[in-house]
Amino acid sequence: MTSNAVQQVQEDMGLIARGEEIDLPWSRLRVLLDYGLVEIGTPVLLGGPLAGSRTSISWTDEGMRFMGQAS
Repeated sequence: MTSNAVQQVQEDMGLIARGEEIDLPWSRLRVLLDYGLVEIGTPVLLGGPLAGSRTSISWTDEGMRFMGQAS
């Protein structure tokens, strides 16, 4: 990846970590999926005001290593 692409991926991974991925464009999400940095899980059941079934996006082990979070 180019340095610009790495920076964009890091920003997008941060959005996912904060739960703000709703505005993440599909083209950028595809990059994360193609590199194996995230995975899509469905359904995830939520309670409270967001009650119901939702799709979740989470970091993979590779994504954690990429972000320096692996032990």
